[in-house]
Amino acid sequence: MNFYTNCEFSADIADILREYFPNEKLQPTDVPENGRLVFLVEKHGGTEYYTCFFDGHSQKESLEICSEWSDIEKKRYVKRKIKLCAYKCLKQALNKPLAWGALTGIRPTKLAYDLISCGLDVKSQFENVFLVPPEKTRLVIEILNNQKGLVEHDDKYADFYINIPFCVSRCSYCSFVSGDIYQQGRFVELYIESLIKEMGAAFEIAGRGGYRLSHLYIGGGTPTSLSAAQIERILAAVAFKPREFTVEAGRPDTIDKDKLDVFKAFGVGRISVNPQTFCQSTLDLINRKHTISDIYDKFDLVRKYGFDINMDLIAGLPGETEENFRYSIDCAVRLAPENITVHTLALKSGSALKEKSGVADTEKEIAAMLEYAAERLCAAGYSPYYMYRQKYMVGNFENVGYSLKGKQCLYNIDMMEEVADIFACGANAISKRVIRAQNRIERAANVKDFSNYIGRTDEMIERKKRLFLD
Repeated sequence: MNFYTNCEFSADIADILREYFPNEKLQPTDVPENGRLVFLVEKHGGTEYYTCFFDGHSQKESLEICSEWSDIEKKRYVKRKIKLCAYKCLKQALNKPLAWGALTGIRPTKLAYDLISCGLDVKSQFENVFLVPPEKTRLVIEILNNQKGLVEHDDKYADFYINIPFCVSRCSYCSFVSGDIYQQGRFVELYIESLIKEMGAAFEIAGRGGYRLSHLYIGGGTPTSLSAAQIERILAAVAFKPREFTVEAGRPDTIDKDKLDVFKAFGVGRISVNPQTFCQSTLDLINRKHTISDIYDKFDLVRKYGFDINMDLIAGLPGETEENFRYSIDCAVRLAPENITVHTLALKSGSALKEKSGVADTEKEIAAMLEYAAERLCAAGYSPYYMYRQKYMVGNFENVGYSLKGKQCLYNIDMMEEVADIFACGANAISKRVIRAQNRIERAANVKDFSNYIGRTDEMIERKKRLFLD
């Protein structure tokens, strides 16, 4: 679909269009007459005027520019108004409100914190300015309440992330840059050597910069696709005692006693055992090389060690009905892990599902799945404590993490609310520095491909030095 705009924020207009037309290629055009959607900006004095045209419908908005705004603040307010104008026009023309109104960002709760810091009321702003439905606003407010006392805003407060980009098989919905460990085995030892080198440098940088390291999270990929001995080498290189130590084991078929012994010895407190679904035919379809029995067996094994357990489920997997998803939620609740995160399927470029044909439009069914999950989990003593959204999510919905009382995963909160600096090591890992005084974030991304990472580790270290010490 072609669209035309004379403003600099065409990507933000495309974000709104993409929510309505997820399967169409969006292409800016230089000729207004060639655009199905046309978005015009006019400036008169200190006011900007926005007009959106789409299929015979139009919407007008205006924004008075405050002279006291910084460039970052001005950009933020302009982009919000532009999205709102485009959303109102498309909503009217297509008679279709979106699940999150005019919000396209991945962190609605972070926006809520920004509004509070400005002395604004979250409920009023979400519902009256961004046109967010009341039930989503209530979810955000409940999450804020469940995060009270757990969010830190101190300078030099930082977490540490380690990425293991290997798996035992590639799930069909996965778009991460990761390799099948059986096919890429020749890279594993070289990767570990490079990772340990980068970790050592990162700890040195954190010390020189006076950073206070708090939580440690090892993700992937599937960290437990490595052997117990390989995992032990990596954990032995950790140079601080984490307040919270989480390993995203993920795949039940990769968990065994030897690895759990290593985790226990090094102070890991939380491990994920991710079913994604309790329907065997779906597991087979999405290329998860494990059985339902594996889920139960490995859950019991991890529980014997006394670890807190995270579990993930996905709403909208191919071929699954609302009944299938309800069954999965019920199975997870009976196991009673400390955390259950309910994801909405996201069809991203690079995933096998996206490359084939995607899945059918099942927005109403997925909405019912998410509603059941919230009701069932809350009735079982769980509360939502973090939430984020992704591009290309079916139905424009969200991912929500639920926990039992006092069992929130603190790293998840820090990551989603972007309140902590992140020292991130490994291929495709992104370090972040929160510049609180200016309400902005600087990033240093590592190269995505693990084979390139092995040869460019020194370059990744230099990127961290520039980010955290300059």
